[in-house]
Amino acid sequence: MAEDLHISGGAGPEEAAAIAAVVARIEAEELAAAAVRPQPIHKSQWSQAGRPLERMAPVPPSEYNKKQQR
Repeated sequence: MAEDLHISGGAGPEEAAAIAAVVARIEAEELAAAAVRPQPIHKSQWSQAGRPLERMAPVPPSEYNKKQQR
């Protein structure tokens, strides 16, 4: 744990240990989740079919030929 944990309210040593274990587990899970690279959300074919097509702006023929050669 990064900080000291102060447990009040009359918790005994067993209860305090259980609370500290839960807090340590949550912190470890949060660190593990933050270390994973986020994955892009997969779009289903249904959602993709409902979206408008991507339209390209008209370009001069010289630029069009450059795009075709790539």
